[in-house]
Amino acid sequence: MGRSIPSFRQLIEIEQLNWSGFKKELPPKNDKEAFNTIFENAKLYTQYLSNANRPIPIEPIMMGALFQNYKMLLKLYKEVDNVNEESAKQKLVLLEREKPFTKTLFDKTCERWHGLLYALHRDDRERLLMMLVDCCNSLDEGAAKMLIDKDPSISVLFFFCLVLQNQKMIERIKKSTEKNIKKILIC
Repeated sequence: MGRSIPSFRQLIEIEQLNWSGFKKELPPKNDKEAFNTIFENAKLYTQYLSNANRPIPIEPIMMGALFQNYKMLLKLYKEVDNVNEESAKQKLVLLEREKPFTKTLFDKTCERWHGLLYALHRDDRERLLMMLVDCCNSLDEGAAKMLIDKDPSISVLFFFCLVLQNQKMIERIKKSTEKNIKKILIC
């Protein structure tokens, strides 16, 4: 007997095919390679993302890709800047005290991604929680309230916030790298 429900790996392939028209319109070759990387990053977490229980397959695919990017950016940022970050728990306590809407957004997001959070290994779970805390922490109360009020589309809006978070980290890495290069050139 055949399966009537595709595996999550097959859903990733189907989604990638669904987006192939978009990929064809990307002008430079490196954009097409980056497009493929998004789906390859999601495949790294296939067994975990299948536990996310999201009805729209692109949501867990994007979460997997953004999480992999966050991990890579965090590693690069720490290498460049030698940053000692507070733990997610300390940041969460600050959110609870100072930003109640932001804390509510964090709680709702964790609830929506409950299956993924509890499927990940401990280290990755802590990194994912850190990514969510950092993202929520970067929002002001008004933006957090808007995201909470637009509950049905919270995932899309939250993904946008995660992309902004990654972009900010990229900018910090660029600035740190430029400073290091200037120091080397001066010496």
